[in-house]
Amino acid sequence: MISARTADYIRYPPSGSESELGDRLMPRSVILPWLAAVLMAGSAATAVADSAARIAAVANTHAITVHDVRSRMTLVFMTAGIPDNPDTRKKLRPQTLNQLIVESIQVQEAERLNISVTDREIAQRLAEIERRNGMPSGQLLQILRKRNVNPVAIIDQVKASIAWSKVIRRVVASRTRISEQEIDEAVARLDANKDRLVYRILEIYIPFDRESGDSALRTTRRLIAQIRRGANFGGLARQFSQASSASEGGDMGFVFEGQLPPELDSAIKRVQPGQVIGPVRTATGYYLLALVSKRPYGAGKPPTRQQVGDSLFNRKVGVRARQYLRDLRRAAFVDIRI
Repeated sequence: MISARTADYIRYPPSGSESELGDRLMPRSVILPWLAAVLMAGSAATAVADSAARIAAVANTHAITVHDVRSRMTLVFMTAGIPDNPDTRKKLRPQTLNQLIVESIQVQEAERLNISVTDREIAQRLAEIERRNGMPSGQLLQILRKRNVNPVAIIDQVKASIAWSKVIRRVVASRTRISEQEIDEAVARLDANKDRLVYRILEIYIPFDRESGDSALRTTRRLIAQIRRGANFGGLARQFSQASSASEGGDMGFVFEGQLPPELDSAIKRVQPGQVIGPVRTATGYYLLALVSKRPYGAGKPPTRQQVGDSLFNRKVGVRARQYLRDLRRAAFVDIRI
């Protein structure tokens, strides 16, 4: 704070010895630039704070701030191995904001259904992330802080993931049934096609509707560009994919030749293990696919009847979950302001 005496000295030049003393302590030629610098520094700090607090988007009744977007992007760069620079931030900001909007809609749906996420559940999920990445127990948040990542960014993401999983279990999985006939038919198809290939695939799925098709295509193109520059596929899948496999880094597990939609089945046949292909357009969205491995079905141990049923169940739940989310997104009020 500027004292009253200093303020008076600046406004009203005193006379005599007081003036001489004031000039010796801080001449007028120094005071005015110094004061201007102080005021400008304060204004700059306020401007930065105001910018961070500015609303980036509104999803129904929830506001997403510029600070939320910046924090999530920093997390993305760290977990996916993407270089953090202004150009990359500019390119990835739209899909980062869209992902935050989707997560907000998911959390709001959970709240509507009176589904809650406990601190214990969040802590358990963070511990899983630590184990998966070979981190010492309890070190994840400390590592994020050291890299200037706000821990709230990953806590909010984990909370949304858990909340949505609970929604899907209650609303979709609990109402999904696989009949014995469906299992019989699947087993018969496997027995009749023992020479077919079995793939292990990672996926990134970006849905679109009539209005967002161009945006979804741009997103997948940017993501595959980052992957080809060395970004981690699984890290990007966790951050941006809207498939049910996102929490597992996009891992679809083992998929039999012919089980995927025709567009994806055709695309995956064109690549070798270790390669990535996309964007591949389907009726509901764009996919990026990474082929981890492939082998003839007969070369391995055939799946049990239970495993076949589980595979059918998971695939059916995944299809219905994506439709559920598309419907929520379409019905939501979304106002993007940046």
